[in-house]
This record gives sequence, C-alpha cells and structure tokens, in this order.
Amino acid sequence: MVLVRREHPNVIGVMVHGSVARGEPGPFSDIDLVAVTVRGRKPSEFSYFDGDIYVGVGFLRVTELEREFGDPKAFFWARGSANASRVLYDPKGILKRILARWRLAKPSQQILEKSLWDMYHNIIEYSGKLRNGWCNRDEYVTRYAAQVIAQHVERAIITLNNISIISENYVWHQVLKAKKRPSHLGIDYPIARGIRATNDNSKIYRSTMRLCSETLRLIRNDLREKAEHKRFRALLAEPLERHGL
Repeated sequence: MVLVRREHPNVIGVMVHGSVARGEPGPFSDIDLVAVTVRGRKPSEFSYFDGDIYVGVGFLRVTELEREFGDPKAFFWARGSANASRVLYDPKGILKRILARWRLAKPSQQILEKSLWDMYHNIIEYSGKLRNGWCNRDEYVTRYAAQVIAQHVERAIITLNNISIISENYVWHQVLKAKKRPSHLGIDYPIARGIRATNDNSKIYRSTMRLCSETLRLIRNDLREKAEHKRFRALLAEPLERHGL
C-alpha cells in the first residue's frame, strides 16, 4: 500500500479484497489491492512481488464504483465484494460511505429484468449450439456450449435469489444452496459446468438440455407477470416446446 500511495499521490483510498480481506488466504494466495481516484487520468494496473507474495493493484474512479449500482452485470459481484473488502486507507471516509451503501443496496426492477432477459436469451441461443454440437458429434462444441449455458444459469440463479457473490471460489456453492432453483440443479449443473467430470458426452448433453429447460421455465414463471418491457414479455410468452425446450 505504501508503494501505491508513494507512486500515485492522487489516490484517495485503498482497499484489499479477496481471500486476504476475508481472513482466509491459502499458502499461495495473492493480494488484491484496489486504489481509488477522484479525477485525472486513471493509472494502469500493475503487479509486483512482495517477498514470495504476488500483489496485484487495480485502479477505479469513485464514479465507477457508484456506476455499478445500476449495472446488471456488475451489481451482485460489486455488492458481494463490498461485503468482503477491507479498507486500508481512507482519510476522508469516502470508501467507507460507498461500501456501507453497497452493503445495503437492493437491485432495482430494471437490473433484475435486464439481467434475466440477457440470461434467458443466452440460454436459448447456446441451447441451439449445444444441439448442433450433439447432432454433429462435435465433442468440443457440445462441451463448450454446456459450460457457457451453466455460467448463464449461475447468473440467472444469482439474480433470482438476490445473492451477493462472495468470491469466484464460492459461486458454485452459493448457486447450489439457492432456494429458487431448477429441480435437478444438483445433478445437472455440476455436469454441465465441468465440476463433475465425465467422459460420457450423452450425459453432458442430456443434463445441460434439462438444465436449460428448467431454468428458462423458472425465469418465465417468476417474471411473466412482472416484466415491463414488451419485447421481453413477448419472448416469455413464446412456447419453449416449439423450440425443443
């Protein structure tokens, strides 16, 4: 932190996140520092070794931290990060105020709808790629599409359950413990995601197709009466069976 402040005197705050901030570093964990600026050109990220420990330093403007309150792709990660970050330097209390706001933040209807719309669209799109891969006996495309679908299912479940993401290391644990979830999530998600390895491509295909079908219906049932955008309402009204789902 001293190095960051010395080389970048315009920094108004520094925080650490990741396993070190949570108090659970492993023997090979790195240190993730985020330095916050107010104005001027944002410095480039850099990294260095402090003895045997690898330290990465990223930079954010205050406006970027605040902008994430309205960003569907960043909201649940940012709120989780706020809960698992530790402030190292904050003489004016700016970071403390922003983090306190983040910890209490609730997603707007716009964030929920935009996020679930994206997931709904992407799951349908990649289900087509999955079926093409299976029909063409293309193992790479089948497995790749399955992993992409599983990632979109993750995001859909996170949104539906308003989950604050603690860390990428914990995402799959948080997803599997969610209340709103596909019926066969515990079986299908680990297979599609590649967490539970198998040489049986037919198992990957069947599990991922079922994961698609159940997740899409979960989103549809949750949002069919609440969706505000007419195009999304029209998409939710489209019979999934007509498209092999």
